[in-house]
Formats: sequence, C-alpha cells, structure tokens
Amino acid sequence: MVDFGVETTEVMFQTFDWQSSKYKGSAGCWYRKLIQLAPELKEIGVTVAWFPPPQDSLSAEGYMPRDLDKLDSKYGSREDLKECVTVFKKLGMLCLVDTVLNHRCATHKSSNGQWTQFGGKYNWDDRAIINNDPSFHGSGHSGTGVPLAIAPNIDHQQEFVKKDIIDWLNTLRHDIGFDAYRIDYARGFNGRFVGDYMEATKPAFAVGEFWDGLEYDGSYMRPNQDAHRNRIAHWVDSAHKRPKAFDFTTKGMLMQACRAGEFWRLKDGNNRPSGFNGIWPEKAVTFIDNHDTGSTQAHWPFPNDKVMQGYAYILTHPGMPTVFFDHVFDWKLKKPIGELIAIRKEMGLTATCSVNIERADNVGYVARVQQGKDNPKQLYLKLGHAAWAPSADRGWVMRTSGHGYAVWTRDGVPSEKPAQADLDKSLKRVVSSLKPFLPVPEDKKDMEPEPRVASKLYLEDTNMHLRMVDAGAGKKKLVMEYEFDLETALNSEFTVSLNVQCDEESETVVKRL
Repeated sequence: MVDFGVETTEVMFQTFDWQSSKYKGSAGCWYRKLIQLAPELKEIGVTVAWFPPPQDSLSAEGYMPRDLDKLDSKYGSREDLKECVTVFKKLGMLCLVDTVLNHRCATHKSSNGQWTQFGGKYNWDDRAIINNDPSFHGSGHSGTGVPLAIAPNIDHQQEFVKKDIIDWLNTLRHDIGFDAYRIDYARGFNGRFVGDYMEATKPAFAVGEFWDGLEYDGSYMRPNQDAHRNRIAHWVDSAHKRPKAFDFTTKGMLMQACRAGEFWRLKDGNNRPSGFNGIWPEKAVTFIDNHDTGSTQAHWPFPNDKVMQGYAYILTHPGMPTVFFDHVFDWKLKKPIGELIAIRKEMGLTATCSVNIERADNVGYVARVQQGKDNPKQLYLKLGHAAWAPSADRGWVMRTSGHGYAVWTRDGVPSEKPAQADLDKSLKRVVSSLKPFLPVPEDKKDMEPEPRVASKLYLEDTNMHLRMVDAGAGKKKLVMEYEFDLETALNSEFTVSLNVQCDEESETVVKRL
C-alpha cells in the first residue's frame, strides 16, 4: 500500500491554536468560524484540515478527555462539528481529528477516594489505568511508554479498552466524517497499539506526536541529530510502519539554522536533509509551529523573523508540510505562504521529492528540488543572504522571495547553450543595473575621463549585494550592487569576469565596462 502523500501533493493546515476554544466572535463557535474560513483555505491550496480534539474535556482545549462519546465541546456542538467537516469535505479537503488516546480523566472517585471511575458510554474503572501510573492507582498492566502525571494513563493492553477505542474511532470516522487521526503524546504508549487501531478503522493516514528532546552538549545543539530522528523512526516501526510522525528533528535543526545562520545543519553526512524527512520522507510531517510550540503557550517557538524562511524550506522539501493557523490569519502571511504552496503544487512535489543540496554553510543554503530525477520541472531554494542566483539564460525564473529566502523554478532545460549574443545582453543588463550606483557630479558630466589601470577589484559574497527592485508593469528585476569610491568610478576602466553556470557545464565570460 502506497503511503498517503507519496503520489499526490498534500499540504496540511492546523485549524486552531491554544486560544480557539475561548472564541466568542460573531460566528458563535469555533466550528462555525472555520466554516467561514474554509473557502480561503481551499484557495491557498490546503488539502488536509487538522481539527482540535472534539470530545468532552476537563480542559477547554480538549487535551484532558473525559466522556469520549460526548462530542459537545468548547469548540461547538456535535451538530456544528459534523456540519463543519461536511463543508470542508465538499470543498475537497480531507479532515483529520486530534485524538488523545494516552490518558483520560475520570468523572467519579472510587471507594478508595481515587479518580478512577469513568462515565458515559465507555464507563471504565481502575482496570483501564496502568498499574505504574505516577499519580493514580490503577490495577491494569504496567505501562508501555513514558506516562504523564496529569491524568490517568490508559492501559491499551486491556481488550475492553481496545474494543471501546476502536468503536469511538469508528464513530469519528463514519458518523462525523473524519478521514485521518493525529495521535497526541505518542510517547505515552507503545506504537503497536496505534498500528492496531489504524488496521481496525482504516483511516487515510495517521500522524503521531512523538516529541522528545534533541541532542545537546549543555546549551549547544549537537550537529548530528541522527539519534533523535532514529527514535522517531523506531516509533513508526513499532506501529507496524502504518502512521506518519511529526518531524521534530527538522523543526529543531531548521530553527537553529535560520536563527544563527548555521545552514550547514540542514545537510547530513550523506548530503540528505538532516531531519526525519532525510531518512523516511514518506513518513515525515514537517511543521514550523503548532498549538504547543507556538501560539500563547510558546514552548518551543520558531524565531518570529525567520518564520517565512522556515516555510520556504518545508514547502519545497520532502515530507508532508503543515501550515499553522496563526501564521496565515493572525500574522497575515496568507499571501507569501500561498505563493509557496502554489509553487509546490505546480512542481508536483510530494513527500518523496528528491533534493540535491548544493550549498550548506554559514552564509546560506542552496538546494535543487524536483519530483523524480527525470522530471523536467525543477526548483531552486536559497536561504540566507549569499550572493547567488541560478542563470536566467538556463530557464530559471524567480517566483517568490522574502527576507532571507528566494525560490526559482524552470520547466525543462534549454536544449542549447546560450549564444554569445545572449550572454552579451545579460552582461549589458548587469551594467545597466550598476549605473544608478555610479553618480556623476555636475561639473564632470561632459568630461571624458582618461582611463588608467587600477588594482583588481573582486566581487565576492562579502562586498557584493543582490536585491529585488520594482521594474514596473508588475515585473521585478535583480540588481547587483558593488560599492567603491567616486574617483575610481570616474577615472578607471573595469573588466568584469562572470562565471556563468550552465547545469553541468560552466564558462567564464569577460567583458569590458
């Protein structure tokens, strides 16, 4: 069976943040607000909508589930939820439900004074709680993961528990209409149970939140995070290789790369992406922030001024990318994020697109990406501020750019090398772009300066700058800037040597200015 997102271009959208359950706006409830926003999400290219936990909960946000069968929550009623899911599906989007299977809050105390009696349709007792629960006295089996102390940890080895969870998941699937699951706190119990639940209920896919810490030496993030991404891979393996997993390795490495300019962190020793998406891309779900790492909780937030660099990376690289509600609607990044999604779809990039990392250092990151090595559609991503761009004469067109990132695409490689006349035109365009930065004083405008030989000037990353300017008529142009003193500009003759890269070939063009 082919993994979801391997043969199609998918983009997931988290439809809520940590404050959504407190919504008091004109729509009436959060589900009805989402009904209003659904057409916008379809417009920017969202294919999967991630919904919050829908069941009754001790906490407003839904992550302390209580009566599982009661699907009235702070986000809206069961009827509101069902209508919302129907609207999204009619627009062609799959709907993913956030499920909290690790723990459940009791509704009554037992005879010994412990909160171990569960109400509602699934009226369990202390047998449903693991016997090594750190806060509650269960009588079930020993736990199979890392338990939480905030609520009773469920014993998934009990047959009656498994039977009821499968029944509940089928209700979400077939009554409400959900297509897929998020597995909250997947570290809390063995992945094999997730695999069993998927086998029994047949979702389009599921994605687990297996979140543990990256490898550090004190406060320094280690360059090699293979152990971290391998732990995520091990969890997927334990779940019979059925679910996907959120790529926390990529999030951590990408944050540090963008924050500190350490772009070398984005390449592993085999020239692959350094995150989980570098070793098992069809199972990786990449993201920038969510309700835990960002929003008002901000447990591990992406640097605010680097968020679009992050999206430029995940929306052009392997894995299934996820976009966060806050960034589109609160931060007003709908347009630039939508441009990147459109490029991903146009290039036909799926979770297993191929990446050739051509540069990853302290100055910048450059990678060529395409869906299969024989696909003529290709893109280049550049992160950082390196003075680099692919040649327009080889078919490359800049499609979008922002602070610290740029994306170029092309559809096929020109069959012939550019003619010398075309190279001459390219050089003339560079000269033309330089002219505005060589002002001539009024008293010297009519003078013909005497040429003299000056010392060589080299255009390097450190003293040459590229920027985009408005060329009118909705077009942009790339301008190269190089600063030197006015006397040199007026009284010297310059020779510019450009190295023109033409895929596998390169040549140096020398031109007098």
